[in-house]
Amino acid sequence: MIGGCETSILIPSSTTMESADERIRTLKVGMIARAAAVFRVDRIVIYRDAEFDDSRFISRVLQYAETPQYLRKRLFPRERALRYVGILPPLRTPHHPTSSKVSTLKVGEYRVGLVVDEVGSDDGAWVEIGVERPLPLRTALRFQTGQRLNVRIFSLKPLAAEPVDRSEIPHYWGYETEVIPNLDEHVRSSERLVVATSRLGTSATPDLLARVVRQGQRRGLELVYGSPARGVDAFLSSETMEGCCVINTIPHQGTETVRLEEAIVATLSQVNLMRSLEG
Repeated sequence: MIGGCETSILIPSSTTMESADERIRTLKVGMIARAAAVFRVDRIVIYRDAEFDDSRFISRVLQYAETPQYLRKRLFPRERALRYVGILPPLRTPHHPTSSKVSTLKVGEYRVGLVVDEVGSDDGAWVEIGVERPLPLRTALRFQTGQRLNVRIFSLKPLAAEPVDRSEIPHYWGYETEVIPNLDEHVRSSERLVVATSRLGTSATPDLLARVVRQGQRRGLELVYGSPARGVDAFLSSETMEGCCVINTIPHQGTETVRLEEAIVATLSQVNLMRSLEG
């Protein structure tokens, strides 16, 4: 979590509606995944747009991009939605390590793991963490084969890992993906600060952004974006809009329209800078 609170971005299921080319759609989703990772977003929420629902494709590509490379073949069978994932930009986050050697592991190192079939004679659980062989999982808890979990290396001789909760990991550890049926209902029930991004909103200023960051640190922050065809106000009732903080994070834009992935980067970069200045 950045700034000690959860940060979410909410994007429409019509995010990919402008192109029928699956390569372009895949790359667009990959750019959103990359932006989310750069700015340490905790959750990407896809809300359904009745005019164009590509939520399954978007969620699958986002999930694939977030998964460490060494687990992808085990967790994602061949399917059409993932046909062009080879063009995705790598996230290069702390939970995507580049080393695959047991000899480079360190005590206290965190990894994303996958419980594999029992190996050995003690019937204990073993976990795949992207090195030459699975590691024994030292725990009294029971895990199912194929279950993803986070682990910490606690011993090198003998080599062993233990499960840890995500909240215990001091590094940015990727984003979760969620699909929701109705944006208006979600926003009305949210206890977090909801910021709707719109060219019709109040122009972003240092003072306004500082207030957003301070409230977001206390309550959590949700940044909502409209579709390529319609603004946020098309998905929220006037009453719900009144309860949101509506901000234009790209005032005086030089283009007729701003693409969704551009708006995400622009907004997150401003929030990130203000968080840094606020300390």
